[in-house]
Order: sequence, then C-alpha cells, then structure tokens
Amino acid sequence: MDRRSFIKLSALATGGLLFPSQAARAAANRLSVTDVSLVESLVSNSKRPWLGSAFWGNRLQDWQLNAGKIECIRNGRGFEMRTVSILTRQLNNSIKSARIKAKVSNLTPNKAGFCGFLLGAGSDSLDYRASALIQRASGENGGFMAVINEKGELSFNDFTNKQKPLAYEKIVRTNSVNIGAVHDREIILDCHIDPVSKTSFDVRLVAIDSKTGKELGFIVRTGVPNDELLGGVMLLSSTPPKQSGARWAFSDIQTGGEKLSKLDQQAIGPVMGCMHSVNKSVLKLSAQFMPVADDEYQTAKLQYQIAGSKEWVSAPSSQMEPGYIIQYRVDNWDNTQTHNYRVVTDSASDQVDVLYQGQVLKDPGKTKPLSIALYSCLVATNQSLDIEHFKTRLKQEKQLGRFSPENILFPHTELVNNCDKHEPDMYVFCGDQFYEATPTQVWRNRPDSHLDMLYRWYLWYWTFKDSIRDKPAILLADDHDVLQGNLWGVGGRDPVVLEGDKRTEEDGGYMQTKALVKMVYRMQHGHNPDAYDPTPIEHGIPVTYGAFVYGGVSFAMVEDRKFKSRRNINIDPIYAQGELLGHRQEQFLREWADMDQALPKICIAASMWGSPQTKSNLEPLLDYDSNGYPPDGRTRAVKLIKDAGAVVICGDQHLAMVAKQGLDTFEDGPLFYAGPAGAAFWQRWFEGLDKLDNQFKNDPNTGDFTDTFGNKMRVFAVANPKVTYDDFKQQTNNSWSNFLADRSLKSEGYGIVKVNHHAEQFEFECWEWDTDPTQGKQFAGWPYIHKFES
Repeated sequence: MDRRSFIKLSALATGGLLFPSQAARAAANRLSVTDVSLVESLVSNSKRPWLGSAFWGNRLQDWQLNAGKIECIRNGRGFEMRTVSILTRQLNNSIKSARIKAKVSNLTPNKAGFCGFLLGAGSDSLDYRASALIQRASGENGGFMAVINEKGELSFNDFTNKQKPLAYEKIVRTNSVNIGAVHDREIILDCHIDPVSKTSFDVRLVAIDSKTGKELGFIVRTGVPNDELLGGVMLLSSTPPKQSGARWAFSDIQTGGEKLSKLDQQAIGPVMGCMHSVNKSVLKLSAQFMPVADDEYQTAKLQYQIAGSKEWVSAPSSQMEPGYIIQYRVDNWDNTQTHNYRVVTDSASDQVDVLYQGQVLKDPGKTKPLSIALYSCLVATNQSLDIEHFKTRLKQEKQLGRFSPENILFPHTELVNNCDKHEPDMYVFCGDQFYEATPTQVWRNRPDSHLDMLYRWYLWYWTFKDSIRDKPAILLADDHDVLQGNLWGVGGRDPVVLEGDKRTEEDGGYMQTKALVKMVYRMQHGHNPDAYDPTPIEHGIPVTYGAFVYGGVSFAMVEDRKFKSRRNINIDPIYAQGELLGHRQEQFLREWADMDQALPKICIAASMWGSPQTKSNLEPLLDYDSNGYPPDGRTRAVKLIKDAGAVVICGDQHLAMVAKQGLDTFEDGPLFYAGPAGAAFWQRWFEGLDKLDNQFKNDPNTGDFTDTFGNKMRVFAVANPKVTYDDFKQQTNNSWSNFLADRSLKSEGYGIVKVNHHAEQFEFECWEWDTDPTQGKQFAGWPYIHKFES
C-alpha cells in the first residue's frame, strides 16, 4: 500500500479522529481505471490571447497562451476566480467514471491564491456556451472546486453560495491535506470521479510532483450526488477573496472516462464565423478570426464553387487587419446560382486546411416574398456576473439566479431558434450588437479595451454564426458597439473641451481610441455592400452608408449617429437646429430616390426618427439620444425617405413600434418599423392611455402624438413593457434609471419583415423571444400590412 499509506490516509481525519472514514479508505484504495488523453495540444511557439479551439477564457484579456501553457494574467483585487471553460468536455448523467488532469504552477510564487478545477459548472440548466461564462462570484448552478493553494493545501470548495458569493467556503465533509508550499514547483493535479452507488460518486484530488512523478497527497470527497456532477468543466486561477494575489498556469490538460462526454464539435476557432452580403454582381465576405498570434493566419484564402461542381475558385487574396478580420471581395459574382464557400489556409500546395465553410445562396429576386429577420439590442446577461449581490427593484420582479437561464441569456437559444423557424432570406442587425456592461464590468479606456470589446463581440458571433453562415447579413454599429452609452458622432470630430474639464459623451464625438472605433466598424461593417461615398470621416473612421439590391428590393443603409449634432440643452428643444444624417447622407438619399424606381424600397437605420416616448399621463419624454433630435435634421431626413417612397426598419429604443413620422400632419410621412430589443435592460414606454386622437383599430396606445421636439407622428402599434411607467417609477422612487432585469416583465424579441411582391405590400411582424411562431401569436397590434408606395 505504498501509494495509499496509512500516513496519507490518516491525513484525511478531522475532528480529532485518527482514522479516516470507511468511505474515504475505500476511495483511497480504488485503482485508477480511467485513461486520459490530451484535450488539445497547446501550441508551444506562440503567445496569444486565443487559448485554443477547446478553450474559452473569462475574460479574453485575463488569459494568454504562452509557450505551451495557459496563463492567467489578471491577479488584481476584484478579479477572483478567473476561469477557462473546456468547451469540448461535459459531465453527463451517466453513472460512470471520469478523470481530469493538468499540470499547474504558480506564476507569482510569493503571492497567495489557489487554482484547479471547477466541476459541474452550469449544472444541467445551461447551454454549454452559457456555462462557459461562469466566473468570479458563486451562485446557483455554480458547481464546486477541486483546488490547491499556494501553501500546498488541497481542498474542495463550494461555488453555489449566493449569500456569500466570494467566500468559497470549504465543503463540510471535506478534509484538507497540505503537501507543502508550492513555490516554483510544477504540480500535477489529478481529479478522479468514481461511482460508488447508483446515485453518488467519490471525488479524489491527487497532487503529484511533476518532476519525480511522486504522489504528494490527496483528498477525497465522498457521497457526491450525481446532480452535482453535471455540466461544464473549467480551469480556475484565483486570488484570495477581495485581495490581489497569485496567477496560475496550466498545461498538459487531459481528460478521460465515460462520464465526461467528448464533444469536439463544440470547439471554436481559429475562425469564429463569416458574414457576407451580395449586391447584384458583388460578393463581400469577412472572416472573423479568434485573437491569434502575429505570425498565425495572417493570410487565408477564400475559395468558392458553384454548388454541385467540383472546381474551387480562389478569390483575390487578403491580409488580416486589426480586429483579427480578413475581408474578401469578388466582382463579377453570379448571383443567379448558389455557391459553396470555404476559408482555407494559404498554402502553395494542393493540401489546405478548411477553417470555415458555408454557402452563398442565389439571389431570390422577385420569385418569392423576401423575408428579413430584424434584430437589435442584445445583452449577454441580465445582471453583470461581476456584481456580488443581485437586487430586485419591483415587487413582482423575480430574483434571478446568477448562473440561471433567467440571468445568462447568451446564447439566446430560444430567441434565435424561434426566429430561424421563419427561414429568413436575410438578416438585419441594426445596432447594439452587445453592451459594454454585460456579461462583465465596463472596461473602457484601458490598454486592453480592444480585447474586452472582442470578448463581447465574440459572444454575439457565437450566438448568430450558424444563422448567418449561409444567409446575407447587414449590420449597423450603434453607440454601445463603440462602448458608449450615447453617441452624437458629429462626423468624428473631437470637441473642444476647456482645460480642467472632463470630456463627456454629451460633448460629441467618439470617446474611445480611434483605433478601437475603426476596429469595431471594420468587424461589423466590412462585409456590408459598398459605401455610396467611402470617404472616411475625421480620424480615418470609415463609413458604410449606401445602397444595394437583394431579393427584388432596393435597400438604403444610413448611419444616424455618425454625423448627428451634439445636443444643445441651452435652447428650447423645439427650436434646436443641427444635423441628423448630415449633408453627405442627405445627398445620398436624394440620389437613392431616383435609383431602382421599379422596386419596393427599404431604408435600414438605427433608430426611429422621432421620440415616441411618454412619462405619466401622456407627457412626452425629453430624450436627446432619440433621433427625434435635432428636429430640423430629422424632418429633412423624413422628407427624403418620403420622396423615395420607402419604409424604414430600425431598432435601438427597446420599444417595438409601427408609426408614420409626419411632416406637416401626423401621417403625411413615411412608415417606420422599430423592432423589439432582443434583450435589453433599459425600458421605455409609449402609453396612449386611450387619450390620443385617431386611434388605430381601437388600440388605446395608438393615435396622433407630438414629441418633445415638436415632431408629429401617428402610432399604429406598440409593445410596451408589461409593467406600467407609473408602477415602475413609484416602486423605484422616481429613480432616473429604467433598468429592469426580469425578462418576464419586458417585451423582447425580434421582427420579421416580409416583402410580398405579388401582393405589393410589406408585412411587418413582431414576435416575443419565447413564442413558437408555428403555434403562438405575435405582440398585440401585429402583423401590420403596408402597401408599396406608388
């Protein structure tokens, strides 16, 4: 019994008892019958933020792959429990053995902290992608840790305590073993999970000296219920609670056993996904890479073939640009045929590695109604995972479990699946693809802000990559995409700020570094159809406004933040003057009116060109962020859309609505459809209270309305939050904040716009995120039918 000697067994004793429990003795004597193999071979000659296809680090800026090791690089106060999900391994429901093994080392030998494994992350309640986000504070479905600290103490620690989320308390029944201070030693942690009954397991954590292979000590947790051993498996590096401390490294990560499902299809990278657009004879496609090293994948080929043929044609080569993006363009594209495409390694030989693949479908023209999915405004979590305690604001609001599907909305499975049941022909994402405060804290104006932005962007891509793999996608980046709460772009110009004053968003322009701003537009807009006038604005920031034709429809894209004048609070808002679209985009819309005159027309914008928001008793709400401001610029833009005979589709306000934006009367202008937020925290209301003139179909929340900027409009349909404005404000003591976490009290989802060529009409649909469109009903007031303009 050399490996499980009496001395080692006696180290399991607690409470003054000399001998371990019978269950611990049995676990200690159990032979290792589970073989292990590498999860993934870690690249030994690169240093990069991307850890590998099988791994997801929280956060992107907190980890790096360096010389074959996964290293945590964050160890400051407030950054406990940095985690790395092993995406391709999942603890399943079988009563079988499993094993997880890795070499660990303390990169800061003189500092305190712990590292090891998190088991049962997300339990069986979360999609594997959602459980991959688990980090920092414990809570529902958090799992438990098997760890070693800097002193060499082995322990099992709880990660489900919502009352003390940073306590990481040792699990009662678990005993401690100390193998001596780790210092600069490399230790092998070997975790065995073995069934002992039809419903329970023993979990052993063994520490082994990496150089000698000698076992240094072990601990056992007995009688672990099966339901605690379901879900994700993660690596973890942590400082002591609420202190700065140690950083840890991992290598030679191995797993085995039938209880640990091997799911290689869940790996991601090196290409996260591709987006494309087709405009007549031009294909534009972008490949979004993970954050690879400077000497990796700097060139990659786009190849395509007509579906059914064998010959692959290579597109003109392109180089990787900041943001880990490669953009491709193919002129003389045959849009009457479906093509396969693939992104492959750039090799002189015939042997290439396929990094990503999909299809570019033929342009359907007018052969069928064109179906467009409309998305905007998507938070990854309802509450930030960095917040220690979640608080409800309303009596009817649910208390969200930290790692529950009610809080971790990513990857928005129901929302995406229900939308995809409509089989859209194209997707439009009109802004706020992510928010800067979820799933983790705001990280603006820091040297690694670009990695933080990428972390959020990858979550968006992970959500939609399969939906848009084979379908054209049009994106407009809005304020939160460039890490701002509001954006008055003023053509990219920086404001003049008096010495000693702190610059704010209200001063206008872009607050983040211009390199980051350009990176956002490159990633989100690079695949869009060509700009009408590609001349950049100030600081070389690119533009994407322009026109394209697809599905027998003439589209215009406008950027209704980029040129917008900064707010002026020193004048009555009705008399304020300035730019909404700016002279360049106004000129474009004048020319668009004369393009494609035989086709129905849709303008894609970020937001409603008005401010249909109310407070109590129908009082209009003043909101300079809305695109009802400035009113003269708004009115010029509305008239240009009317002259083009177009409708406008948009999002942004988190308030689904169909309204005509008037010029001289309430309904002499074009129709706007703002789709609902996919998932958003800030709430807005338009409550007609049965008091507006000219109601539509006796809906009390419809009718003629004049906003705070004097803009006239007629509202035809609206999807308000499920709690009234007065109820919300009374319960929050008239707080300025309209934050609401409980999704059941909100009206969130997606839009579907159908262009019916045969009936010569637009059909606007509005669906709640969790409604099965094959069985359920739309929000009240939808569908809304609008005939093509003459």
